[in-house]
Amino acid sequence: MSLHRQSPPASLVIEPDALAEHLRLPHAAPETDQTVELIALVRAATAAIERRLDTALIAQDWLWRTRAPDACLPLAPVISVNDIHVVARDGSRTPWTGWTLDRSVPCPRLVVDARPRLNDGSHVEVLLTAGYGASAGDVPDDLRHAVMLLAAHFYENREATAESRAPLPLGVAALVAPYRAIRLL
Repeated sequence: MSLHRQSPPASLVIEPDALAEHLRLPHAAPETDQTVELIALVRAATAAIERRLDTALIAQDWLWRTRAPDACLPLAPVISVNDIHVVARDGSRTPWTGWTLDRSVPCPRLVVDARPRLNDGSHVEVLLTAGYGASAGDVPDDLRHAVMLLAAHFYENREATAESRAPLPLGVAALVAPYRAIRLL
């Protein structure tokens, strides 16, 4: 149904100084316009890769509203499922405990003892933490490098384009390809 981020990542995947070095820019003080721009580019590149892979790189909390709680979780890797409630049409909330988290499959999912009874207008809310870990060092090196390359691409191609869903640059696509989930409909 819907997925909403509850907390932003605690750190950046790539530090602005590392991106400045990659771009061969002079290092700037932390509060300069250049540093602010580089941070924005890292965040934009991170978000683009996370959307492309249905993943979270740095640990962050998400709220997933669904009517099919035993389906694949919408993000991976899942660090933990923190809370699950059945929400009735009138807004009343009932904790749901009849589940376990299965991370052993490529698509993390909740294994349910018994599906909750969902009436018309009711749904399940799952509060989960997704990501590789709390710091950039927990993110696989190739994904960190993909963020670096994509942020550099954004920096070097700052003009607007007519194409709204342009393909990833070749090097970035090659680095993220092993992490793409294959979903059969």
